[in-house]
Amino acid sequence: MRNLFFGLLCCSFIFSCSAPDKSEQLIVNADFKPIEVDLEDLFAAGQFPEDTLITIEHDEFFKQKKRYKAYPLAPILKPLLAKIKDTTNLRVTFTCTDGYAPNMNLNKVLSHEAYLAVQDLDQAGLDKDWADSLATKFKPFYLVWRDAAEGDAGFAWPYGLAEIRIASFFHDFAEAFPLHNTSAQKGFQLFQIHCMKCHSINKIGGVMGPEFNYPKSITEYWKKEDMFNFMRNPQSYRYSAKMPAVGLSRGEFEEIYGYLVEMKGVKSEK
Repeated sequence: MRNLFFGLLCCSFIFSCSAPDKSEQLIVNADFKPIEVDLEDLFAAGQFPEDTLITIEHDEFFKQKKRYKAYPLAPILKPLLAKIKDTTNLRVTFTCTDGYAPNMNLNKVLSHEAYLAVQDLDQAGLDKDWADSLATKFKPFYLVWRDAAEGDAGFAWPYGLAEIRIASFFHDFAEAFPLHNTSAQKGFQLFQIHCMKCHSINKIGGVMGPEFNYPKSITEYWKKEDMFNFMRNPQSYRYSAKMPAVGLSRGEFEEIYGYLVEMKGVKSEK
C-alpha cells in the first residue's frame, strides 16, 4: 500500500496548482532509511553521555515531584542524526518491554528536555534503582521530561523502554493514514496520540491492546456506545481491566470513531 500511497501523493503534486496540503507534505523524507537502536546495547558500547541528577516538577506516572538519576536523551539521538539535514516528518517510536509503543515527532523530542531515568532517588534507601513493586516494569529505562506541561498528552512517558526507532511518517504510518478522507485525518491524529501507543491499525502501533482494524474492524463487533463507555471506564466493563480510563471528550471520541469507520475498508497488505 505504501507504493500506492506514494504514487497518489506524487500525482497530487503534479495536478495541483495550489500550495501542497497536509497529505502531500507527508512524502517529505519518504526515502529515509529507518534507524533502530537497542538502548541497552548502546549503553554497553559506551555511547551514552554521563549520568546526571534531575528533578521533574510533575511526573506523569507518579503524579508528583520526583528526583532521578538519568541520562539526557538528546546527546544519544544526535550522533544518529549527524548526517540528516532535514528532520521534517521524522517520528520516534519508543518501544517498551511490555509492547507499549508511543510515538512522537522527532523535532518535538529534540526541542524538549528528555531523560532516560535509571534510578528513583526518592525511594527509601538508594541500594536499589526502583521500588520493588516497580523494578521489573521500569527497567531498563523510564523516559521523563523536565519541561513537559502537566497533563499534555503529546508527551510520552514510557517505562520499561528498550528500543528507539526513528523513521519517516510515510514509512511507518502510511498504511494507517486515511489518505482520501481529510475529515478522518483529524481522528487519525487523535488516535495516534491517545490510542496507538497500545493499539494498532493495520498492524501499525502498540501491541499491549488488541488490533482495531485487521482482519476485522472493531466497529463491526463493538457497539459505538460501548466503545465510548469502555474508554471512559474500562473497569466498569471488565474485571481487573489493565487499560486506564482515557479522558477524551465526546467530540474527540467521535473523531476517532469516524477514523475507525473510514479505515474499515482499508486493510493491510503485509
